[in-house]
Amino acid sequence: MSMDHLFDKIKQLPTIPQLLHELMQSFGDENAQIDKIAAKITMDQVISVKVLRLANSAALCRGKEVTSIEQAVIRLGFNRLRALVVASSIIGSFKAPPSFDKHRFWTETFQVATIARILAQQAKEMDPETAFTCALIHNIGELLIQSALPEEAELIHLAVQQGSSRVEAQREMLGYDYAQLGAELARRWQLAPAFVVAIDQQLDPLAHQPVSRDALLIRLAVFISFAWHAGVPAQTIIARFPTQLAKPLGLDVSQLATQLETLHEQGNALAELLTQ
Repeated sequence: MSMDHLFDKIKQLPTIPQLLHELMQSFGDENAQIDKIAAKITMDQVISVKVLRLANSAALCRGKEVTSIEQAVIRLGFNRLRALVVASSIIGSFKAPPSFDKHRFWTETFQVATIARILAQQAKEMDPETAFTCALIHNIGELLIQSALPEEAELIHLAVQQGSSRVEAQREMLGYDYAQLGAELARRWQLAPAFVVAIDQQLDPLAHQPVSRDALLIRLAVFISFAWHAGVPAQTIIARFPTQLAKPLGLDVSQLATQLETLHEQGNALAELLTQ
């Protein structure tokens, strides 16, 4: 099934709110008007509740309770607030079948995004919240497969259980993988080209020229999170770190080993807050 046929088959493309579209366009825009965006966030009751819950969470609560989006901007910082609103909006855009473990999916996704943010802080000339958001939407193609092609998704799952990699199974069943599908969805959502390219290149960033630095971060963050979940000790993960991916970013990961458990806990906490 071609991607064009898939999108034709979908009765209604998953839609993203206008607020989310504006926020995605504001990355890299030095003239973004924080007060106007905060006012628009206030108009969305569901997102506002989640933002306030996050600002008052145990991990971030310092001082008196936050009761307004304006106060949340001060506590969280605009960049972090923007990334979390994007996360909340993406979560609400897909309706996956009951058999799909949505909580596990988002927990692992937030863990990857949290790791990407930390890596971006250590890399040269990278914006941590852009990296967080790129990693957050790196697998939207998987969500589309689950929501639009549940029967094919189940066959892919069976193939994985029998030893195939998920990417191999998707390409065999559909003719493309979640990264290619996610990039096409991002194009149809009219997201900024940097997000489209990062999603598209994520599986093999060095095979592309020019290389997307955000795609490199996604690949590294996925590697770290996967190894951690597989029970690989932190020091072993660092020792086996794919230096060919880290070198273009100027990364020094020697301090990362002590942070892994905390980063995964942060990812778990974000998933709990934003999927409620």
